[in-house]
Amino acid sequence: MHYYQQLLGTSKATIPLDSAVIRCGPCLSSSSHGLLLSPVSYENIRKTVFGIRNDKAPGLDGYSSFFFKQAWNVVGEDLCVVVQDFFHSGRLLKQVNHFIISLVPISANVSSTSDFRPISCCNVIYKVIANILAGRLAQVLSNIISPIQNAFWGGRLMSDNINLV
Repeated sequence: MHYYQQLLGTSKATIPLDSAVIRCGPCLSSSSHGLLLSPVSYENIRKTVFGIRNDKAPGLDGYSSFFFKQAWNVVGEDLCVVVQDFFHSGRLLKQVNHFIISLVPISANVSSTSDFRPISCCNVIYKVIANILAGRLAQVLSNIISPIQNAFWGGRLMSDNINLV
């Protein structure tokens, strides 16, 4: 446990965010607001579910995306109602927002704690919501991130700046 606390945790106190930084920074246009806040369609949710790889780890409920794809005619409408409710209310059931961190061996010869990689097992509903949010944010980030902050752009690394210097 100590190994992962050192790896994933911090011993430093966090500094509260200065709200003045947010107020003076770039703002989203009304069309970007509209995109972020627009209702999520049944088809968008369906495409998101079917876009999740079948071999992704299941959540606490034991169901993988493969189950939802195979049983879409039975569970699809209910899943859509749950996802749409989140986007309408901004609330998520505690049972949906619940994870297990599992340790997966990196190689066949495991001799220490560092030979394991932690993965977070979250359920499909959470994955669908997160994918939809990430897709929407990706469309508007260019409006608030300067081109010189290239570490935030897809396919670029922070180390590119170091190499440039």
